[in-house]
Amino acid sequence: MQEFWHTIIPEEPVYNWHIEYLCDELQRYVEQVAQRQDKDKDCVINIPPGTSKSTIATIMLPVYAWVIDARIRVLTASYSQSLSTDHALKSRDIVQSDKFKLLFPHIEIKRDQNNKTHYKNNQGGERFATSVGGTITGFHAHIIIVDDPLNPKGASSDADRDTANNFMNTTLSTRKVNKSMTPTILVMQRLHEEDCTGNWLRKGKDIKHICLPGTLSDDVKPKSLRDRYKDGLLDNVRLTHKDLDELKLNLGSYGYAGQIMQIPAPSDGGIWQKWLIPIDKSEIPMLTNVGTDWDTAYTEKDENSASAYCTAGLSGKNMYITDIGHKRYEFPRLVSYMTTKHEPHYIEGKASGKSLKQTLVSQGIPAIEVPVIHGDKVARATMATPFAEAGMIFIDRDLLDYVYNDVDQGILKFPNGAHDDTNDALVQSIHRLLGKPQIEFFDL
Repeated sequence: MQEFWHTIIPEEPVYNWHIEYLCDELQRYVEQVAQRQDKDKDCVINIPPGTSKSTIATIMLPVYAWVIDARIRVLTASYSQSLSTDHALKSRDIVQSDKFKLLFPHIEIKRDQNNKTHYKNNQGGERFATSVGGTITGFHAHIIIVDDPLNPKGASSDADRDTANNFMNTTLSTRKVNKSMTPTILVMQRLHEEDCTGNWLRKGKDIKHICLPGTLSDDVKPKSLRDRYKDGLLDNVRLTHKDLDELKLNLGSYGYAGQIMQIPAPSDGGIWQKWLIPIDKSEIPMLTNVGTDWDTAYTEKDENSASAYCTAGLSGKNMYITDIGHKRYEFPRLVSYMTTKHEPHYIEGKASGKSLKQTLVSQGIPAIEVPVIHGDKVARATMATPFAEAGMIFIDRDLLDYVYNDVDQGILKFPNGAHDDTNDALVQSIHRLLGKPQIEFFDL
């Protein structure tokens, strides 16, 4: 990297400690492949943008692999084909440079196999560059490198995340020379609880996890690296306190949390903050308008949405939450479970809600259809949060940790959490008890 930096980058390098550390770690993977040894683990590197991550992992590493063993085949991918192609071209520029030819004259790119996204050398090695979700036909790699599988602008899209996760889980698993030997190296900043890093972590995948937030935090991994932070900073030259303050302003709280701090949502909340007022159950007053609001789904599969509920009522102008949670039940079991909750049941009038309401009423169970509030989930939540911020919502103290921090449903991570069913039930309950939205949002 030091020798060929200026071949592709005009600016003077700043060799912060993390660069040598990442080079050392990635070098071990290349050496294992060169010796055709089984890999230890796949690798995830979460690190802020602007820290030379692509230069290290996606530009220099494939060239270094050829220097160690020119027969190695490398597959690289990014969220866009243009970005992936740019990385591949810079690697090729190194191989075709006069300095490289002088130092490694035995390695040449074959003239008849010299495409921008797929080129081969004269020793049998190859480089194939594609996009996440792209087609990979007939190519099997010794090393797979995925650099930024998600566009930060598309991280909130379920479809974009599903495409990236399916690519990581399914497509790449069939593109390996040897599943036991071929390592997958994922390099990205965190963007959502269910981004590609989150997907691997939630599946319990055995990985080497390197996490380097912009400032010192408990999320630094491995923990031994915390001692290398200077003045609490990952890189006190390129990511100074002043630089980070500007990034926080430009990226916003969610963007800064994910891209700089490597957590999907601000640690102290974003749209939701810790506004709910905890109260002992024995101190909850007599309530009126008590009922249970539901956001329903009929499934037992953990990866799908749950049926979430929020039981609450009024005392004066304040709202008190006495029960809140979620279940993943099929329809008959869900109906049975609902009979254990406080009536009446308030169910949003979407397709699944209508059939559920009719079933409950036919069994003599009070159920009321709630009109659908037009607008996306973020808009509806944003209209509900002022009541919480104003100190008008109290909650049974025993429920507070679930509402804020549940690994799947915690509202502090909304809308970047794994699931938002509890948020939806809570928002519906707030709208029912404390006020109707003053502005209508229409789906486009």
